Amino acid sequence: MHLLLEKVEVQLFIMNKIPMIIMAAGVSSRMKDSSVPKEISQNLVNQSNVRVKGFIQAGEGNEPIIFYIIKNCISAGVKNFYIILSDNSYEFQKYLKKLEIKLSIQIKFGFQDFYGKLKPMGTADAIYQLMNQYKELMDKRFIVCNSDNLYSSHAIKLLLEEDNYNSMIAYNFDCLKFSEKRLASFSILKIKGKFLESIIEKPDMEIIKSYSKKFVSMNIFSFKGEMIYEYLKDCPISQKRGEKEIASALQNMIDDNEKSMIVFPLCEHVPDLTFKEDIDKISKFLN
Repeated sequence: MHLLLEKVEVQLFIMNKIPMIIMAAGVSSRMKDSSVPKEISQNLVNQSNVRVKGFIQAGEGNEPIIFYIIKNCISAGVKNFYIILSDNSYEFQKYLKKLEIKLSIQIKFGFQDFYGKLKPMGTADAIYQLMNQYKELMDKRFIVCNSDNLYSSHAIKLLLEEDNYNSMIAYNFDCLKFSEKRLASFSILKIKGKFLESIIEKPDMEIIKSYSKKFVSMNIFSFKGEMIYEYLKDCPISQKRGEKEIASALQNMIDDNEKSMIVFPLCEHVPDLTFKEDIDKISKFLN
């Protein structure tokens, strides 16, 4: 019994050393351009028009979405965080520094250069820039996720406990409670056994219809830094969006390294903050 407790303590120690990278440098263009529903306050309308999505408040506690993500990370065993921000994020940074003290965690900031453009170059570029800013990430495993999806502590823990492979959560689309129209905004996954075989970013309806059971990515992964770095560095620019997306870097990695990305299928709802109407939905979920 004593040996079993020691093994659990060692596992928890290792898990606590694995950091979470949260991507929060986007410009939230779909949120800003979306219509205003009747049920949200003028304060939240103003926030949705000027703040990044992870900094928009929700729920009875009126905390930003990123607060609830971090709380679920802590419940899963994460203590160290890297948060990718844009240069003009001073108010957000002040909030996060207070949160660091309040929750007894460590937060390091990374900053995504937009290269003089109005929008960032994509998620793969965000992680690539962060890894160049914090070289220690090249030699360790880390988890990465969006700042506008409320991932469960269960999903995060699944990724923490897998230490042999890169890994990701494959969400059963039928459990996500989104409309069929929203499916085209995700990456659809082709899974063979326990491993990812292909990932298609924002598929068209013809591709979607060819899948009888639909599993999608919601951008939560665990990567081995030494393996993913070169694929992030050499990630091609998407012709559709003009950005470097994680899905493209990941596809190139699994093309070169078969069975390098293990998949954990999950059937659960993940509240998503894309449009103004989603703010009320997430608040109701939290309440």
